[in-house]
Amino acid sequence: MNEEKVPFTKEQLKSFSKDLLIEMVLSMASQMTEMNKQMALLTERINVMLGDQYGRRTEKSSEIPHQMEFCFNEAEVLITDATEKQLSEPTVEEIVSDPEKTGSPKKRKSHAKGSREEMLKDIPHEERECSLNGKDLECDCGGTYKEYGNGDDTTRLEFTPASFKVVIYHIKNYRCSKCGDIKRAHGPAALFEGSLATPSLLAGIMTAKYINAMPFYRLETAFANNGALIRRQTMARWMIMAAERYFSLLFDRMKEELLSEEIIHADETTVMVSKDERKAGSKSYMWVYTTEKSAHPVVIFEYQKTRAASHPKEFLAGYQGYLCCDGYEAYHTLDRNITICGCWVHARRHYSNAVKALQDNTDRSDELNVSREALRRIGELFDMDKAYRSLSTDERLEKRQKELRVKVDEYFEWVRAKVGTVPPKSETGKGLTYSMNQKNYLLACLSTADVPLDNSEAERKIRNFVISRKNFVLIDTVNGANASAILFSLAETAKANNLRPYEYFKYLLEEIPVHMDDIIDKFNDHLEKLLPWSEDLPAGIRKQ
Repeated sequence: MNEEKVPFTKEQLKSFSKDLLIEMVLSMASQMTEMNKQMALLTERINVMLGDQYGRRTEKSSEIPHQMEFCFNEAEVLITDATEKQLSEPTVEEIVSDPEKTGSPKKRKSHAKGSREEMLKDIPHEERECSLNGKDLECDCGGTYKEYGNGDDTTRLEFTPASFKVVIYHIKNYRCSKCGDIKRAHGPAALFEGSLATPSLLAGIMTAKYINAMPFYRLETAFANNGALIRRQTMARWMIMAAERYFSLLFDRMKEELLSEEIIHADETTVMVSKDERKAGSKSYMWVYTTEKSAHPVVIFEYQKTRAASHPKEFLAGYQGYLCCDGYEAYHTLDRNITICGCWVHARRHYSNAVKALQDNTDRSDELNVSREALRRIGELFDMDKAYRSLSTDERLEKRQKELRVKVDEYFEWVRAKVGTVPPKSETGKGLTYSMNQKNYLLACLSTADVPLDNSEAERKIRNFVISRKNFVLIDTVNGANASAILFSLAETAKANNLRPYEYFKYLLEEIPVHMDDIIDKFNDHLEKLLPWSEDLPAGIRKQ
């Protein structure tokens, strides 16, 4: 084995003067210190990356039992960590209740009389008799069992898989016996010329793809398992044609409504489009704009090839109001009529990463303590603002400007004192720098009562697209990307307005084609009745 080469031999070191040896040792010590710092930063970065890839999507710093096991052993981990209540059989009320209203499972409360019937009323019912016949009615004593009392009722919930039905319409012709004029009976409106597609079929595909994040190739397999071979290319073509032909005007009207709101949230995420006339692997972006507290909630997705500042400028041209967003510089170049409001959740994110990465590192306890203190201070801001929600608008504004402002100013004074006490490239250092760089935007929420402290609304609305993106990986064409933007907008806006997506999509595809030939004013009047917040939508589309 070859010996490792060293810069100096023992004999050479012995010949060096004492001053030279001291200088060499000090130089090596300095190099070791710098290497240790770099190693600590790299270790922290690796811990953050591992947490992002394998950990729970949360910024809470508590330990997560079985965190890595969950990826591979989900059923056993769920049972191991479950409470007795979670392992018990669910009631019908728990299964069919609206998760958007109930939120996470809570302690069961006694239901008011008739509440079960109210919750089950929108689900088809079927009654079945359970009775005795023949020998079962003979008693061992020689007597005969006869029906007694009102009996007992028990409820079960059954599931019917997706099914298909071919409908053949026999469209009859009629001829007048007197003048010979011929009249044809009304048949179903064709969504696409020569196509088998129906409103129910397209609504089912849209719900699976844009609500349940099922890619076309899985949907093709699911349909084939139920006896219908519909190729993924056919489904993709139908979605593009439906978006362009039937939903684009509705999309434009929803965007118009969005831009009339006082507060808009914005965010963006990457998407791969394979045929966009650029080199393979080029990143494209899906931008999302949404409202939070509004009588008419709207979510608009917009596909763009780049992340350039020109895209939000063009989308928000003429808009006057508040824009809640993260620290991306493109938003800071918008028109002066738009007040940019920073996100305090983003301000705490680097601190949260530091706490998760350093919680077992005693050598960097000072950094850990700084991040924990930052999280405590920011958490206090959210707690105070949450307490103001029940107040009137004027009272909330007064509380923000007098009480919350004091805590915000104290936070920035504290940050200013801590900058330089930790490595600037560490997660803690990045958190301090972020707060100082974004100070003006983070302070903007104090000038109004209704702007939230964070941009979580946009992140929540874009989440379903991100989940879908993991499943379909990339979009084939630019037309497909634009169609996806329209259909995701429709899907998320339907959810935000508490609609049943499948029923709403089906209703749109039944109504819009019938009115396509109307004059523009009449068509626009009808379009207003189809908007997700319209009170003219039929019963059964809006959740109770």
